[in-house]
Amino acid sequence: MGRKHKDDFQPCWQDEKDWLCIVEFLPSDDSEGRLFAADIVGHLLGYAQLTNTRALALVGDPDASAYELLFSFFSPEQKKEFLSLVRSNENMGNDYISELTPPTTEEIRNARPLATVLPQDALTHVMLIAVTLCARTEDDRAVS
Repeated sequence: MGRKHKDDFQPCWQDEKDWLCIVEFLPSDDSEGRLFAADIVGHLLGYAQLTNTRALALVGDPDASAYELLFSFFSPEQKKEFLSLVRSNENMGNDYISELTPPTTEEIRNARPLATVLPQDALTHVMLIAVTLCARTEDDRAVS
């Protein structure tokens, strides 16, 4: 049995049904804006982890440093919990939720894990925020 060609790769998430997508800009010429956007992406990734939601990404527009973040939900309850966490974030709220839209089939097919898409410096910050958020939430659960 030979190795499959790289283009033959079929992502396991391709047939998942309930998706939301948001575009985030990680500008390379605005360190404060990049840090703020990485904070937002970190919170989204943390919320995805807390709700067992798949989080993927793809480059939306490389010239604009735009990245599409895709989230796949296993159940309506999972989606509701994810959106509730987004809504509770003072930097996101209902306005942010209104920007979440279903991705196209092509976007889902082309999406990849965040670590393979986001710039390394932004990814490091994203992961730090997500891990801290999840650890803090676990601490809160342990106290209750």
